[in-house]
Amino acid sequence: MGERVLLTGASSFTGLWIAEALATAGFEVIAPLLRERGDYDAERLARIARLKSVAQVVHARPFGSEAFLDLVRSRSKIAALAHHAADVTGYRDPGFDAAAAVARNLAGAPEVLQALAGQGARAVLVTGTVFEAGEGGSRDAPLAVTPYGLSKTLTNVAFQHYAAWAGLRFGRFVIPSPYGPLEQQRSFPAYLFRSWFAGETPVVRTPLYLRDHLPAPLLARAYAEHLAALLSDPAAPSVHRPSGWVATQGDFAEKVAAEAGRRLGRACPVAFAEQTEFPEPLRRVNAEPAPREGWDETAFWDDYVGWYAALQAAAGR
Repeated sequence: MGERVLLTGASSFTGLWIAEALATAGFEVIAPLLRERGDYDAERLARIARLKSVAQVVHARPFGSEAFLDLVRSRSKIAALAHHAADVTGYRDPGFDAAAAVARNLAGAPEVLQALAGQGARAVLVTGTVFEAGEGGSRDAPLAVTPYGLSKTLTNVAFQHYAAWAGLRFGRFVIPSPYGPLEQQRSFPAYLFRSWFAGETPVVRTPLYLRDHLPAPLLARAYAEHLAALLSDPAAPSVHRPSGWVATQGDFAEKVAAEAGRRLGRACPVAFAEQTEFPEPLRRVNAEPAPREGWDETAFWDDYVGWYAALQAAAGR
């Protein structure tokens, strides 16, 4: 077994893919979860069941709590904290309380990082987003795009300081627009598939937004490689911004429709609204191509569309 990593947020869509990629890369993954098993819904329970095949799952260990600190102190030779968890409830809401989210994100953080350093940890890798200040490749938008983006900006700046004070190397991993099996049912692709299965035509409300569409397995592979570099190469960059397919939301919807239609054997039409309002920057993308060696695009789409087909079949029972 390789080096031991403490991964928070592992029951989320991208968190599960990251856990699998870390395990594939040879890391021993410990996944502390926020709540008891019975407090999760069916969607997340399905992820947790899969998570248990690649990680040691420990329930009821909220980040920063005494229970979390006890977990850290009971595990020797932890190489790194892969901190993927954050306060994201209502993150799309313009009224998202950034200050409250930052306070929750940072509660107990200094103590956790000091405890990790005491257990021999060498690095902490936090998750960022293209909606943070200074990200997304938009020169005309240096500020955070949303209140959620602001909360991530302030949280990650604080973690950079806490890591330095604890003697840990700090890294950041900037997530663009991931998609793939196990994604949340409030996602844009989920809306497309629900509409098609209902015999309806989904409407793309923001077809002109240029976004960075990255399959979750590739995102996770890039994450594992970045963490490995942080732990082994002092010269490795501290921030990684993996990029997938830079395309408009309209082009992405048409791509999903074409791939789904071929595999489902049915028409998957899309309609486009006239986009006249732009509350977010037109362009929000990363700049470093994600690793694609051995990547099977066809197999990915088979799995992706097949996953939605299986959900639909289960719902119809």
